[in-house]
Amino acid sequence: MGLLDILGGRDRNAQREPEEEPAAAATEASTSGSSSEVLRDPAASLGGFEPPNRLYDPYADISTAMGGRRAAFQLPEGPEFVFQEEAAARRRGWTENLQFYTGLGYLGGGATGFAIGGYRYINLPADPAFSTPKLKANRLLNTSGSVGRRMACSSAILGLFFSTSESYFSHLADGRVPDEACTVAAGFLAAGLFRSVRGPKAAAIAGTVGAVAAGGLAAARQYFPSL
Repeated sequence: MGLLDILGGRDRNAQREPEEEPAAAATEASTSGSSSEVLRDPAASLGGFEPPNRLYDPYADISTAMGGRRAAFQLPEGPEFVFQEEAAARRRGWTENLQFYTGLGYLGGGATGFAIGGYRYINLPADPAFSTPKLKANRLLNTSGSVGRRMACSSAILGLFFSTSESYFSHLADGRVPDEACTVAAGFLAAGLFRSVRGPKAAAIAGTVGAVAAGGLAAARQYFPSL
């Protein structure tokens, strides 16, 4: 009987081993599944911030050849941030704002001035002394360059005043005042400061024009947030 009991115990242990293997496999699958979800989901490491994402399956076209294997990953469609403070930022920093509007003003003013100078050159009366192609090209470059240079520098200064004023007002408001109000106030101050050398009246008129232009910029940001 002892030999039969030993043999019977071995049989029961052999029957238990196949039953334990599926349970261990299920536990391992659940553990690997949870870890894979953490690796696939970038929101788990961002403290609840979840950028817009889309599903990507690298085996979509060869799923049949791979035996029906499917592994979809979540790829973010927007920029990812390490810190929530950076992800929640609503505007550019003051240095980025300074570079953006100063550079944009210089390039835009230069292009506009060059076009105006070319238009003036076309309307100039013909002069026999400038009949050769080289002299005509030189006259065109001089006319366009002089106007473009002045407008580029003026627009860059306006962009400098506006960007610093807007960043300063936004820092003072700290969310208590709408961003549109800070933009309009910055436009008024920048234009008024730019024309202040011509007197208070010219500064007030220029400030009003600048406030209207800044209001248009605030309205355009509803459709073009990058402005």
